[in-house]
Amino acid sequence: MPEEYMSMLKSLPSEVDKVKEPVAGVATIDVTFQTGPPRHLASGILYGIPDKRDQIPDHFYKDIGFNYGRGGGSQLPGTKGYAVSLDDYKARFASALSNYRTTRKHGGEFIYLLPAAWGADGGQSESFAYPGDNDDWTSWDAFLERTLGDVKKSDMIEGIVLDIWNEPDLNFFWNRSMEQWLELWTRSFKKIREALPSVRITGPSMSAIPSASHDWWSAFLSRCKDSLPDQWSWHMEGGDEAVTMASSMASFHDLLSKHDIPLDKAQDVNINEYAVYGEQVPSAGAWWIAGLERENAHGLRGNWAIAGALHDFMAGLLSKPNASDDSYAIEGEGYWPTAEFQVYRYYASSMKGQRLKTTASSDGLLDVYATVEGDVVRVLAGTRSRPGNWTIDVVGLTDNTRVKVKTLAFRVVDGDKFKRVDAPHDLGEREEVVKEGKLRLRMEHQDSTTAFAFELSV
Repeated sequence: MPEEYMSMLKSLPSEVDKVKEPVAGVATIDVTFQTGPPRHLASGILYGIPDKRDQIPDHFYKDIGFNYGRGGGSQLPGTKGYAVSLDDYKARFASALSNYRTTRKHGGEFIYLLPAAWGADGGQSESFAYPGDNDDWTSWDAFLERTLGDVKKSDMIEGIVLDIWNEPDLNFFWNRSMEQWLELWTRSFKKIREALPSVRITGPSMSAIPSASHDWWSAFLSRCKDSLPDQWSWHMEGGDEAVTMASSMASFHDLLSKHDIPLDKAQDVNINEYAVYGEQVPSAGAWWIAGLERENAHGLRGNWAIAGALHDFMAGLLSKPNASDDSYAIEGEGYWPTAEFQVYRYYASSMKGQRLKTTASSDGLLDVYATVEGDVVRVLAGTRSRPGNWTIDVVGLTDNTRVKVKTLAFRVVDGDKFKRVDAPHDLGEREEVVKEGKLRLRMEHQDSTTAFAFELSV
């Protein structure tokens, strides 16, 4: 990626080097309460998949339990989408098809972004043609007919989910009225149902979390009761520390209740873009994993790259030679794992058996994900990109039981989160004793990027 762009990313206000107070709360794990097998719900990515077949070796996808992709050719170099020309569309559809095939190869589901194939990459020009401009839907209808036909001809029915528009509540992606978007939704929903009745539809893919005070969300639920999505989606990239997975799901359920929509019509939730750039580090990666798993919601890592690099690096989990300079090559290889990749690898490859009930710290800034397999409890812990002086209470164990505790640290090297990290640091093993019904795991760390894992032999 261009050096100027990388510099801009590092200057964002959400970057982890912003001074923040240490997390000092207590999270809990109940070893007596199992919540089902691991589902690797956080192991999805927005774009991040090269169009060239097998460019990223298969083991990287397998290691993180990759199971959800999302794309549509956005920002593909030399293309502008259907709104500009049919040839532009063909190139973008080919990109989406390639990403779909890679995702399916690894057993995942794929969200096809219709607005990307249309050409809405964000920040469209004043002359850009939006669907339904001047109440003329001719071009959009023709686009739907073409692309839904291409989906069918390309054998993409299995495992595909269609996304009608991305972040309609932001002018950056939809610089038109709410009314025009609602018409776009209902019109497109009907045509998709007619053409591909078995294919699921996701939406509304708002930038904002569900809320009764949000005009676009309220209008959507009021006006689209006959075209509710099969999968509910929104984004969590605002960086507001008061907003967590728990609070967003509670707000969602409250909104559904206000509109008399039963919860059984909203079981499939996908946060199809999560984490701001400054949260894409080991600590916050673990934090997001914990929240998504507890709420049983799918999550796709946000992608802060541009142009060709958007279609690379597994949404920031990998790097390669010349990745951050002007010599970047879209088809270049030689990938290496980052520190955050190792978090996802541990989460997907080591944490097996059954999930355990957990609670985050009261301020929501420390969270944990835990599993039990045989007599081993594995814990993944992280803060929301903060230093810490925190505690994890493991409850449900017998008093005076001696427990061996192995600790691992997932550390960024030299402050550069894209440097190669092949494994977590082994901090050694110690013995702890269960007292008053709980085992206390304490950790103090000055940096804001490190995540930790604990392996308890009980």
